[in-house]
Amino acid sequence: MSNSSLVLDPAHGTMICYLCGKQINGLRSSGDHIIPSTLIGRTQPKVRGFDYAGTLPTHEECNNRFGPETYVARAIELLEFLDKGEGASIFQNRYHPEIKIQILDADRLTNFTKRDLIFFKFIDLRDLSDKAWSKPDFFKGKQKTNPTRDAMLVALSVLAKSAAALLIKRKLRSVPQHWHIYAIPYGGSGGEQGFDELLGEAVPFGISVKAWVHQLDDGPDWLVLYRAKHMLVYLIFVFQQGDTGAVLKRQFPDAQIHEFTGSAVNDLLVAGWRLI
Repeated sequence: MSNSSLVLDPAHGTMICYLCGKQINGLRSSGDHIIPSTLIGRTQPKVRGFDYAGTLPTHEECNNRFGPETYVARAIELLEFLDKGEGASIFQNRYHPEIKIQILDADRLTNFTKRDLIFFKFIDLRDLSDKAWSKPDFFKGKQKTNPTRDAMLVALSVLAKSAAALLIKRKLRSVPQHWHIYAIPYGGSGGEQGFDELLGEAVPFGISVKAWVHQLDDGPDWLVLYRAKHMLVYLIFVFQQGDTGAVLKRQFPDAQIHEFTGSAVNDLLVAGWRLI
């Protein structure tokens, strides 16, 4: 079955952009990789032993708009680095205690380019003396940031986008008019074999990139368990009425549960996630 037949508007027989939910018609279109190419450490399309999710048609503008996808590999790398707690220290200014800064060891983030540093709002201190950046005036006009929070939101948004595309391509066969997604992230390696036994065998898309897709109770809701390098995320896609959030809070009492609702996948860039 071709990509175009998967995302047709039944009423008009036209292709639908899965990112904005609108018709493509004569507008410029492009194929968006379902699995972010930045997570795949191999040459696409097909390599023996790996799955290939393919692409879905989108507006070219929508595809280019989802900028965080470029940085998802760095976001996951940053979360792993911060989770280990080595090479990251928080300092409080002796004379101005309201000023706190987190110092990251650049030697442990060798994959980060200047563009990556700018995206995550990092300040490069490598060519400055301690005296230069220890003064309060140095931080005037500089945007405050939270590396853990920012990296987590990037990772969740990109992986949710990828999981949504995977659902559309392989299960839903159409673009939903509304999205309600819960995301529960975890670090560490986890037991992938156990997931195969519970959710069915899944072929990896790349080294340490894998997704298990499971229908919940034969109903309209779906679980996509997404492994991306160091990160494991439970993504629950809800398409029926009910207090799923309360159920998840009981089942995962110690977890951070993030919720997104929107009329289109692109709303992840605007509405974002909220903790419940």
